[in-house]
Amino acid sequence: MKHLYFLVFCFTVSSIFGQVHYSVKGSVIDEDRNDIPVGDVLLFDESQENLIKYTQLYDGTFDFNAIEGNNYYLKISALGFQDYEAPILLNKNIELKITLTESAEQLEEVEVVAAKNPITNNNGNLKIDVQNPIFSSIPDPLDVLSKLPNVQIAADRESISIIGKGNPLIYMGGQRITFDELTALSVNNIESIELIANPSAKYEAEGRAVLLVTRKRNSSKGVKMNVSETASFRRNFNNYLNSNGSYSNGKWTIQGNFAYNDLGQWESHRFAFDIPEENIFSDYLVLIDLNERKEINGGLGFFYPLKKDDYFSFNTTFRRQTNAAPIETETFVRSEAGEDNIVSDSENDNAKDYFSSNFNYSKKVAKALNLFTGLQYSFYKQTLDTEISNNFNGDGFSLDEDRGQEYKINSLALRVDLEHTISDNLNWELGVNFNEARAAAFTEIQELSDNSATIFDFDYEERLHSGYTTLSGNLKKGIDYEVGLRVEYNKVRSELENETSPLVDRENTNLFPKAGLNLKVDSVKTISLNFARSITRPSFSGTSTIRTFINPFLEAINEVNLLPTFTNEVSANFQWKNKSINATYYQKTNPVNFVIRYDELLERAILSTINLEKESGYTVGLTLPFSFKKWTSTNTISLNYNKIEDSTATLGNTNPYIYAYSNQQFKINKNVTIAFGGWLLTERQEGIFKRNSMLILDATITKTFFEKLHCAIRLNDITKAMNFEESYAINGVEAAGVYFVDAQEVAFSLKYDFGNTKKAKFKNKDVDENLGRIK
Repeated sequence: MKHLYFLVFCFTVSSIFGQVHYSVKGSVIDEDRNDIPVGDVLLFDESQENLIKYTQLYDGTFDFNAIEGNNYYLKISALGFQDYEAPILLNKNIELKITLTESAEQLEEVEVVAAKNPITNNNGNLKIDVQNPIFSSIPDPLDVLSKLPNVQIAADRESISIIGKGNPLIYMGGQRITFDELTALSVNNIESIELIANPSAKYEAEGRAVLLVTRKRNSSKGVKMNVSETASFRRNFNNYLNSNGSYSNGKWTIQGNFAYNDLGQWESHRFAFDIPEENIFSDYLVLIDLNERKEINGGLGFFYPLKKDDYFSFNTTFRRQTNAAPIETETFVRSEAGEDNIVSDSENDNAKDYFSSNFNYSKKVAKALNLFTGLQYSFYKQTLDTEISNNFNGDGFSLDEDRGQEYKINSLALRVDLEHTISDNLNWELGVNFNEARAAAFTEIQELSDNSATIFDFDYEERLHSGYTTLSGNLKKGIDYEVGLRVEYNKVRSELENETSPLVDRENTNLFPKAGLNLKVDSVKTISLNFARSITRPSFSGTSTIRTFINPFLEAINEVNLLPTFTNEVSANFQWKNKSINATYYQKTNPVNFVIRYDELLERAILSTINLEKESGYTVGLTLPFSFKKWTSTNTISLNYNKIEDSTATLGNTNPYIYAYSNQQFKINKNVTIAFGGWLLTERQEGIFKRNSMLILDATITKTFFEKLHCAIRLNDITKAMNFEESYAINGVEAAGVYFVDAQEVAFSLKYDFGNTKKAKFKNKDVDENLGRIK
């Protein structure tokens, strides 16, 4: 009931303070009734001598809020169209419908060379324009993400983290997608990627930041295609072949993409660990000299508009990946029983299949009420067959183990969202989401020495039902607010076949409040304050019984009893024009980290994720974009402090560290762009964990021929410094090691465009908010 009182109070206060100003909203189309994609909208006083307000026309719409009643003069400009000018009398809220006439003039032999910064900063949120030639030349979406400030790709390229924020949610079209779905996307179909530092309650509670991927909103009217080829030289040769196509009859649109990647991946890591209480020391080196990885990625989408902004759409994504990866491990083990030098060879055949399909329906059910509903089904399957041979102390190899493992998951989600514009100064959003997931894992380990077998038959079920409500508006001129509450009910059950009691049986309901306040000091200065509570749940596969052989003394095993991590954080941001300074403080309970521990029952070491007791920290950052003629520059620097604690661990002398990022682009002429930059992390002691410093540099040059052929040369990790070192002492184990990353690269890309360029809209959203945990 107290939440109801709070909502009523917000409605009342917003209405009282929002009655003295008016708004001007408009939709702008061409003579074919297509939305004008971009333009400038200027509001002058009646004499046309003073500019009152400016905004950008985007996708056919513009909006001026909180304007005092008076006589004004409106001017709209868009490239290729005649200017629109008209006086307006603002004595009430008005909505305009404007049609621009195509300009009859043709400009010939005119070339304007200017640089637009591909990375923009708005209230602490960073957005990268993927259509910039530097980024569009990159074939892998993961590598595009790595060019965004504050984004870090894990050493195994299986996860993403944000400096000062941890693992983000990944959303496309406002809805969550999986890591696999992200990597299956064609870069050519991505318009932008935005890092949202303080997501609202509309986004799922799992995560402190959101990476919002926006697909191209416009495809060609008629037929348009492109084909791209990238040859990448790392330690091994990698080849990326991509194709994209679309067809529109001016109303409905169909899009498709297909990619075949033939990759030769190299991986390695080395760790040494000591277990003093057991008088055991081990040092090992893992090398995958050539992982022959084949990827087939594809997608098909259909969009059909109904009325104005009403539409329904259908989209599918599929991904097929196979790996043939022989792994060699050299291990030294010293214990009370003596010393062993072991060489292990394992032959691994690994296959992953991912499929996701969704249906969306969006309708304006009333003048101020929008409805979105969607249904999504997702499927993931992984098989891993392994033959393990060991050579103890030079006595020769013997085939010791044969393993067969399979993991699969099915997920079904339904989402309903309502957005109600109560007044020009008050907006109310609410929605519900229902998700059901069922997973199964099967592991059979054949010990060939004694002809014995160990079998794990594992079942997992999870329900996640959630609802949210958000109120946003302005209390008075220059003061905007947003308050939201999300409620999530979660039930998890997992069990091994033939066991009498479940491994996990949890049921809980959690509240996740969020609040934000924007104070506009003047037209170019804004102060933002935010509070949020969030949760990070384990991935579905991370709580299964799937395991990976490293050496006879060390096994990588999932932790089926892993608990979710809860985070409370407060943040502030000061924005001046396109520059900002921000500060964040957070506290976590049950943070998750990978560690090596000793299992006395199995008498061997285990590498797994575990819950630690707590983590806290702060970040103070500065973002400084800059543009001058042909030069654009984006620079960020932050001071970070993370302290991870656990009663079973040795706590180091925690100290702050610096993260810095820089991207410099020079537009030499209309068709040539040169870019260089990189990022820096200084050495850091994060409580329990000590990690190394890194300086990563890269460079790119792109050139377009005949307006159709796009060529690029990229140099990545020029300093060959992307190696992740780590040391810690926890649960009686003292460990130190390094993960070597094959990031140094020389890549050559070619892309050729076919077809015309008239515009037709395409929209689609993923529905399943839980997708990011399917992997």
